[in-house]
Amino acid sequence: MKFSNEIKVGLTIIAATVVFILGVRYFEDLPLFDSTYDLVTEFDDAGGLISGNIVRVNGVAVGSVNKVAISPETGKVAVQFHVHADLPVTEGSYAQVAGFDALGVVRLDLFLGDPSAARIEEFGLVDGRGTGDIIGDLSNRAPELVDQVDRVLAGLESTLTETSSMLSEPGSDFRMAMNSVQGSVQALEDILTAEKERISQILSNVDSLTAGAVGAIGKDGENLTQLTDNLNGTLNSIDESLSRFGETSEKLNEILDKLNQGDGTLGMLINDPSMYEKLDSTLNGINNLVADFQNNPAKYLKEMKLVDLF
Repeated sequence: MKFSNEIKVGLTIIAATVVFILGVRYFEDLPLFDSTYDLVTEFDDAGGLISGNIVRVNGVAVGSVNKVAISPETGKVAVQFHVHADLPVTEGSYAQVAGFDALGVVRLDLFLGDPSAARIEEFGLVDGRGTGDIIGDLSNRAPELVDQVDRVLAGLESTLTETSSMLSEPGSDFRMAMNSVQGSVQALEDILTAEKERISQILSNVDSLTAGAVGAIGKDGENLTQLTDNLNGTLNSIDESLSRFGETSEKLNEILDKLNQGDGTLGMLINDPSMYEKLDSTLNGINNLVADFQNNPAKYLKEMKLVDLF
């Protein structure tokens, strides 16, 4: 069975169209046979975005731009794009133009919202947040930057001229300050030269002191360890003495408590006034008796016999 040339041309065109469509979907990283998910966003400035630019999510290509046109209703740039049908573009998602317009490398970055939020319907509006082209901004600001650089260079030239003038004039403050610094340095050098021997002696003394400290510490700190042990022993002896002193203080407190409570003869004597009065009265009587005996001994001896005396 032979086919006419018209049928062959038609079949070739259809096959080429299918291959072209599949190739476009392949290079756009879209499923070859599955459906896509179309959405719309708006920007004040498209930033060089055109149809065919890729759409990325977290650096991964998920679709491409279908159409870029001015919206007659809002006057903004309406961008229609499609992504994988299973991509969860939920409420709170937004799109942003990225790349460099001056280099012709522009893309549409899609930032997904909370996965638990409601999904945006197909052909629904995604919030657009356009960003300026860095190189384009630099190009627009180039004249202003050049003027600022010129002002900086002019100021630098003025500063260098003034500095050169200050260095060349002998009576300038800068030259005088430099001369003063030079004189101070020379004076310091003279002092170091004059005191060279003394400085050497001081350094020698420091070395001797360091060596003495090392000797006192001993090899691997043996002397320091011995000193620490002796100090610990002394502290332990002090602790024992303080413990015995504490026991003595407790016993003394017990004795004082008994005296305060009137226990014993001494406690009664301290706490009972009658004991003191009786003892005082007895002592007074003894004193009177001794005095009377000294004054009139015959009164006491007349009744005694010689035999009793001897």
